[in-house]
This record gives sequence, structure tokens and C-alpha cells, in this order.
Amino acid sequence: MAGCGQQNQQKQHNVYNINISLGNPQIQREIVQTRTTEIAAGEIGLINIPQTEEQQNAQNVEQQQNAQNVGQQQAAVIVPPVVIDEGVDALNLSSKISEALESDAIEINEDLEVQNLQTKKDREPTQSNHPPPRTQILNPQPEQTAAVPSYMTAQSLINAPKISMLQRKSSELFDQSEYEDAVPFLEELATLQTHQDFYTVLKMVECFIQLGREKKAEKSIENLRNILMTSSVINAYDVRILATDLISDSAYIRAIILLRIASDMYRACSESPDDVIKGIQLCVCRTYDATESLIKSGGRSKILGVDYGIEYMTEMLDVIRAIKNADPVNKAVKEAWFCEYIGYNYSLAGEKKKSVKIRKNGYEVLEKQFGSNASKYQIYGLLLHNVGVEYYNLNEYSEAASHYIKAIGAYEKASDYKIEAERKEDIEDSKTELRKTRAKLT
Repeated sequence: MAGCGQQNQQKQHNVYNINISLGNPQIQREIVQTRTTEIAAGEIGLINIPQTEEQQNAQNVEQQQNAQNVGQQQAAVIVPPVVIDEGVDALNLSSKISEALESDAIEINEDLEVQNLQTKKDREPTQSNHPPPRTQILNPQPEQTAAVPSYMTAQSLINAPKISMLQRKSSELFDQSEYEDAVPFLEELATLQTHQDFYTVLKMVECFIQLGREKKAEKSIENLRNILMTSSVINAYDVRILATDLISDSAYIRAIILLRIASDMYRACSESPDDVIKGIQLCVCRTYDATESLIKSGGRSKILGVDYGIEYMTEMLDVIRAIKNADPVNKAVKEAWFCEYIGYNYSLAGEKKKSVKIRKNGYEVLEKQFGSNASKYQIYGLLLHNVGVEYYNLNEYSEAASHYIKAIGAYEKASDYKIEAERKEDIEDSKTELRKTRAKLT
């Protein structure tokens, strides 16, 4: 309740009684007749407009003739409080109105209604007035903890045509995969912008990655991480959803970079160790999807899928392994699944031995945690089966057969299948591979 009281106090404004002296009797007389003056900004309680002797005499005659208005009538015109900016620094506005009239800052309509009086201090937008959309990128500077105001500085206005041209040209070159030519435009754009622009930095990251400029890429990635992790309006969920959208647009490298940063954000901001694991798991799943697409594309994309996609998934796995005080069952199962994701992409890239190694690490984690009960989890049988596949592809048929036999037993005991038909399908796959492998042994 104390906090609510403080907020109410902060919303109160000072009420000013303001004297206005107008040199022109005609304007003064017409303003009195309209009896309304609208001024946009803070609060005005009372505006006193002194009248001439002729006006006073005319009003007295009118008062005497009106039987319903008996009593002393003040010469002041009472105006209900309206909003006025706190930046008004004088109570007598006669000189300000004269200056404003000369500079067209005050507009007077046919009824001489005064509108839109501007004060020396412009009102700044606030987050409460303009809440940002949940997924909007507001491009704060690394040291900022609040959203960047929506207005432009004088320097921004001066540079606006140049910035617009650079954005258009760099985007054209980037979309055409002309990364070498796009870099100079992006670098010049970064120097002209008054705050670090998220999309400019993200494009620079991919350009440097595509061109093999690893040091510059890492520097830009760190810059991007600072922008996102110091923002007060963007969270890990926002970044992950943006990455998912980029995957839908086949922008796999940018998506992978954002997912790696999102995993750091989950680690920094999640309330419990299990929440960290859950957040990172979501990032790994999406990274797995993007990495698979890059590797399947072949060529340079395949190399980047291994160097960044698999590398980042491995880093996220290391983060999970280092987490303490988490639910041990949940942690072990998640580690096993991470090993399967990484192992699959290694296999897709032709790295069979690396695939065997990481997948064996996965089922060994389950064996260490659960002993003979490791087979109650579907992932245990899946890892055994896929290690068997890799051994078969490496022409190590004896090892392959051994793993297929273990996989069949694990599938039969697993208790976390949601669809029984899926269990039967997995068992049949392992039996089929076992028959093929035994045929090689004879």
C-alpha cells in the first residue's frame, strides 16, 4: 500500500495562478467573450485577464440587467485546470505569448481559441505511454538498462538521408550474399547511427562469419550479446522466438548466433537451476534444426553448421553439466537428449567417430545416474541403436550387433513411451538392423 501511495503522489502536479496581460484590447475582449483557453501541458488553476475600464462598465450594466446573476462578479475569468508542462518557468506569460504569436507556436482559430502552447522543455516519451511490442528490437546501447527513446537527436536527423541510403544498399548486397561488398556499408552505417542498431550488428556478424573473418565475427557477436543481455525490454524468450522466425526464413546462421545468446540469457535470468535447463533445452532444439539444415545444404554452409551449430550445442551441453542443485533425474535425461542431437548432426556431417563418442557419453550419463534402470527411458534405447548404426557404417559389425541387441532390450523396458505403436516401430527397426549386421558377420 505504501508503494501505491507514492505513485499517487508522484502523479500530482503544481497548480499555477497565471496573470496574462495582452496589449491589444480587441484580442483581450474577444478572448473574454470565448472564455475558454486551451493550453497543452501541466496544470493551470487560475488565469487572470485584467479588463479595461470600458469593458468593466459594460459588464456592470449587463449584471444589473440580469435578474438571475445577483451579487458581486469578479473581473477574473476562471478556467478549469488543464495540462501544462512542468517546464514553464515564469508565471507571467505575456512576453511568451507575444513571442509565440510571432513564431506561429500558438494557433488561433476563428473563435480565437489558443491551442498547442509549446514550452521550452519537450515532453519525452515513456515506456508506459508507448509499451513496446513483445518481440520488438529497440537497439539499446550495451550500458543502457532502458529502452532507447523513440525520438531522433539533431545529429540523427542530419544523418537520416545517409543512414537510409546505407541501410538500403547494405540490405540489397546482404540479401544477394555479396558479403564482401556489404561490409563497408554496414561499418559506415554503424558509425553514423546514434545508438547500436541490433539488425546492423547481426548482419555484420553473418558477413564476417561467411567471409571467414573469425576475430571480427567474435567481436561482433560479443557486441550483440552485450546489446541483448543489458536490455531491460528484451528477454531470452523474445530472442529465441526471433531466432525461430529466422529459421523459418532460412537465416540459419543468424538464428544460431541468437540462440546461443538466448541460452546465456536463460542462465543469467532464470529463477531456478531446472528453469535454466528448460530454457537451454529449447535453445538446443532450435539450434539442432538450424544446424541440420546448414549441413544438408553442403559446401560452405556445411562447414559453418559444424563450426558454429555443433560447437554452440556442445557449449550449451557443458553449461547443463555444470549446473548444480538441479533435479538429477531431469538433468541426466536432458544431457542424454543433448548428446543425441549433437551426435545426429555429427553423423550428418560425416563425422562418424565423433558421433559415436558423444552418443556413448549420452547413454553413459544415464547408466551412471540410474544403473540398470536406465532402460526405463526411451532415449537410452535410441542412443544405443544409433551408436550401432555408426559402428555399422564404420564397418565395426560386432560392436554394431552388440548395441542393437541392447537397444531392443531397452525399448522393451522403456516406460516413457506415450504411443505404444512408436515403441513397436523402434523395436522393429533395431531388429532389422541387427539382421543386416549379422549378415555381414557370416
